[in-house]
Amino acid sequence: MAFEHFAAPLAAAFPCLLAVAAVCDLARRRIDNRLSLALAALYPPAALAGGADAATVAWHGVAGAVVLAAGFGAFARGLMAGGDAKLLAAAACWTGFAALPAFLLLTALAGGLCALALLAIGKAGRELPLAPAIAAAGLAVMPQLEAVAALGVR
Repeated sequence: MAFEHFAAPLAAAFPCLLAVAAVCDLARRRIDNRLSLALAALYPPAALAGGADAATVAWHGVAGAVVLAAGFGAFARGLMAGGDAKLLAAAACWTGFAALPAFLLLTALAGGLCALALLAIGKAGRELPLAPAIAAAGLAVMPQLEAVAALGVR
C-alpha cells in the first residue's frame, strides 16, 4: 500500500486528540467541536493506511453514528452534554463495534471515578467533565484497535 508510512502519524491522532479534549474539558468545561470532528475525520485515513478495507471503515462509521444518536438522546434528556456526546461518537469510530462495549463500560467506570474525585475535592457541579473519562477509556482499549496497530501498542 502506498500510504503505509502515514499509518503511525495518523494513528497517533487518536490518543493525542483524546488527551487534548480531556485537558480542555477539565480547564474550560467545554470540548471544541473541531476536536471531535478531527478525531472522527482522521479515522478513515488512519485505518486505510493501516490496511483496513472500505467495509471495515464503513462499519466503524456506523458505530460512531449509533453512539452519536444515543448520545444526542442522552443530551436531550439532560444526561450528557452535547460536546461529550460528539467526542464519545468520534472515539467510537475508532473502536468500531468490536471494542465498543469495553470502551463504553470503561467510560462509565472512569466517569464514576471522576465524579467521586471531584466530590472529594469539593469541585463537583451539575456538569461532570466526561472527556477525561472518554480519553481514559480510549487509551485503555487502544491495544484492541486495528487502526492504532501502527503505533505498536498491542
